[in-house]
Amino acid sequence: MLKGYGKRISYYRKEKKVTQEDLAKFLNVTPSYISKLENERTPMSLERLGEIAGFLGIDVTDLLENKQEPPTTLKDAGAEWIILGEKLEKRGITPEEVERWAKLVKFYDEN
Repeated sequence: MLKGYGKRISYYRKEKKVTQEDLAKFLNVTPSYISKLENERTPMSLERLGEIAGFLGIDVTDLLENKQEPPTTLKDAGAEWIILGEKLEKRGITPEEVERWAKLVKFYDEN
């Protein structure tokens, strides 16, 4: 059985600014069915997964693979910060150094 697809459907749907109603209309199902898919309370066929991926303009593997994704509670800007953090880390800049810089900038901004 597929696991984790529900959160990924919800994540990409929200990222594309698609409502559950929009997706439901495309699939000719109810918004309640979309909610059940996103909460993994109903089985998902690979065919249906492909339809959803196509509608969202993503590859079906994006819904299948267990990739690191920002939590859905973060705003788009929050996700950008995560990506920036990963880029800084690749350059050898530690989170502690970033925190020190942020405190320094905040200090000068307040004064």
